[in-house]
Amino acid sequence: MRKRFFITFVFICISFLLIISGCNKGKDTLYFVLVPKSLTNPYWFQAEAGMKKAGEELGVKTDLIGPLQAADVTAQVNIMESLIARRVDGIAISPNDPDGVASVINKAIDVGIPVLTFDSDAPQSKRIAYVGTENYEAGRIAGKEMIKLLDDQGNYAIITGALGALNLNDRIRGFRDELAESNSKLKELKLLSCDEDTEKALMLMEDYTRSTPSLNAWFVPGSWPTVSPKGALLNALNQRTDIKILAFDTIKEQLMLVDDGLVNVVIGQRSYNMGQMCVQILYDIAVNKKMPEKEIYDTGVDLITKDNVDQFLKE
Repeated sequence: MRKRFFITFVFICISFLLIISGCNKGKDTLYFVLVPKSLTNPYWFQAEAGMKKAGEELGVKTDLIGPLQAADVTAQVNIMESLIARRVDGIAISPNDPDGVASVINKAIDVGIPVLTFDSDAPQSKRIAYVGTENYEAGRIAGKEMIKLLDDQGNYAIITGALGALNLNDRIRGFRDELAESNSKLKELKLLSCDEDTEKALMLMEDYTRSTPSLNAWFVPGSWPTVSPKGALLNALNQRTDIKILAFDTIKEQLMLVDDGLVNVVIGQRSYNMGQMCVQILYDIAVNKKMPEKEIYDTGVDLITKDNVDQFLKE
């Protein structure tokens, strides 16, 4: 009887040790997740490529997990809740709405999961740092370029993504401030929101261009309509090749449209660098116990026109 009890006790101890060992083994590899605004825009796959590269070099697991529909704040919150429940080792999120995700960012921080923001910030949350474009200054650069494009004469409209997105609003604010402080004669006719959806962006652009013969230019603080085939964008412009387009990002489809002369200027964000830097910072926090030295990591921008687009198409 005593022997059977001893054997049973040993079996239980061994099983317990195996379970603990298995749990620890599962945590040997750190797991970092990037949460983009959506999976509907190819822009995010550049960030994913940078994330994967850093993950391979550092020997950690990485994932890009985002909403299937554009501008879906609720889906972002649900994804964050799931990642908190799984006790991932670090998260970087590009908020669709900074106020809408602040509480779930704070919740992750409070349970010990480091959170960064990238591409778009949530400065009122407890996020540790922001990695991405200095969006207000990028908007001012866009304003300068629009004045040049139109020779400071004419009318423009804006097509943005989600109205609550801080990064887009900062770009628009910088753009408008640059025009105002330059005493520009350019006139803004309309602000439209496509909710980060390419098809909706094309539809809105087509409807407004057709109904507004006095329109001379579009300012797009993202990429949505300019990641379309040339024919689709021409249809959206009502076949008007005289309309100037100034947009953001450096997706290949956009660069080809710049090369064709249909898109005049793109302000390229370095999203690959964003993904790479986020993983490195999260790794430093988790492994080296090293907190970021700065709160804002500006990844910079590239100004791309027909004159220099070839070098970016080669990359």
